[in-house]
Amino acid sequence: MTILIADDEERDRSWIKELLEKNLPEQAPFHEVADGQQAVETVLKIKPKLVFLDIKMPALSGIKAAEQILQSIPNTGIIILSNFSDEVYVRQLWKVVPADGVFGYVLKSASNEQVIEAAKAVLGGDCWIHPGISRVIQRTQNRATSLTPAEFEALACIALGLTDSAIARRLYLTEKAVQSRLKSLYSKMAIQGRSEQGDTEHNQRCRAVYMAYKRGLINQSELDEWESRFLENKAGSES
Repeated sequence: MTILIADDEERDRSWIKELLEKNLPEQAPFHEVADGQQAVETVLKIKPKLVFLDIKMPALSGIKAAEQILQSIPNTGIIILSNFSDEVYVRQLWKVVPADGVFGYVLKSASNEQVIEAAKAVLGGDCWIHPGISRVIQRTQNRATSLTPAEFEALACIALGLTDSAIARRLYLTEKAVQSRLKSLYSKMAIQGRSEQGDTEHNQRCRAVYMAYKRGLINQSELDEWESRFLENKAGSES
């Protein structure tokens, strides 16, 4: 057996390694790498039973690394290490982990006992979620508050400043369909529209973006990915 620790912060790698050496010595040796790409390459070589992945690393994020690892070796246990409880990261992780996969999500504010508890759970075939994001998990699984992929697309588009007609072109929709998605998005985020008198305190699009940032639904890296994707699609359609 062996465990891999991937984190670009040497201090965090040392913290996890020392905990494992003290509490799970039978799982040694413990390997370390400093970025996501190294993590993927090392996993393919040594095939560890468990991998700790920092969510934000150079070369490849923890989520992207987890996706590639699970595509190649699906039974690998994954524990995501993060300073963030943002909903966007939970959504991303849910997309890449198989329905029957085992994983953990550990905030770096976790106690030593929680880290070991998570490691033991994943090694034993169970999942472990930090109590600090349990509310976020519940929200992503609640149909009344969680966004559908279509609603999330609409949110990303307005966060990038696109008009209804531009969104329609890029998502191959009618403007009426775009407006329907936005109406559903506003409803789930409890954003009021115009009253019967036609007045309102907020611009709905701006308010939706603000609430999304506050809730952790979107962040800069996520929007950068959407922007790059749209630019690639635009270049492809023009060539």
